[in-house]
Amino acid sequence: MKLIHCADLHLDSPMESNLPPEKARERKNEILSTFAKLVRVAEDGGVGGILIAGDLFDRDHVTKKTSGYVLDLIRSHPSLRFFYLAGNHDSSNFLREAEDLPENLYTFDNAWRSYAFGDVVITGSEHPDADSLRLKEGDLNILLLHGQEGSSGDRKENRIPFAKLKNKHIDYIALGHLHDYRTAQIDSRCTACYSGCLEGRGFDECGEKGYVLLEIANGKLTHRFVPLARRRLHAICCDVTDFSSQLDLEERVLRSVEGIPSADLVKVILRGQCPAESQKDLPHLQQVLAERFYFAKLTDETRLLIRPEDYRNDISLKGEFVRRVLASNLNETEKERIIACGFRALSGEEIGI
Repeated sequence: MKLIHCADLHLDSPMESNLPPEKARERKNEILSTFAKLVRVAEDGGVGGILIAGDLFDRDHVTKKTSGYVLDLIRSHPSLRFFYLAGNHDSSNFLREAEDLPENLYTFDNAWRSYAFGDVVITGSEHPDADSLRLKEGDLNILLLHGQEGSSGDRKENRIPFAKLKNKHIDYIALGHLHDYRTAQIDSRCTACYSGCLEGRGFDECGEKGYVLLEIANGKLTHRFVPLARRRLHAICCDVTDFSSQLDLEERVLRSVEGIPSADLVKVILRGQCPAESQKDLPHLQQVLAERFYFAKLTDETRLLIRPEDYRNDISLKGEFVRRVLASNLNETEKERIIACGFRALSGEEIGI
């Protein structure tokens, strides 16, 4: 038997925190398309079932277009079993509002519920109580949960008491809630695994995204991560300390993103110390990156390199200006911003904050 473990699709996510409206709509549709691709990959690969470990949707209100598409997708693949455990983002109305649920859709609630297919048993709960969990030692037991390690059992906080799941005859815990692939050994028999999300939505979800393929043979379960995302997100730190010119700055930035596919989303973070007199044409850099990638974002986190001794005996207007700012009660960040703006003004450049 083969199974696919996925989670945290966040369908209907607005996607507008980083992206302009047009691209946000496009990425919203791409995430739905990636789920459809996953289903087709499952059918073509002889997979028997798909475990959805929570947060299939992003919010309580799901558009009828999206919910209808998901249900139709499930119905149109009757050879696949879909095991859906609601997560903290999932709509409570998704199942209630459906006129008729697909026969191949299996759901869970607050109490433990199990589905047996031969000696493979899939058990899940939206509010797991480890003390009441009873599994047979001779079965191959897969647990479906959504949350992170904790002992409170508070549904709102999505706490899972991993310590209490030891020696419960569990072979694999299919987890959702954390958006990166990761595993942990619970006991000598049990592996817990977060599949991560299918598609990254923001720059806190960088790297490979996809699903976990489970294969069961001769009473043994193995798993491996499989990339699937249409696009990857990258957050790149670029050290521009003591850059000599705008061209030098541009070349450093371009070197930092070498090898990244043009279809991906990129955030470049400028780091390092720069002389107070240095000029950075950030709109130009942003345009250069935007022409190379599906989406690009530039963030300036550089610090000004200001040596007070360089201006101690400077009798120019610039020297007086620097001394007054450095002697003020402003914090270091405010001093740097004011000095940078002042130097631009004194040079006749456009002031940007």
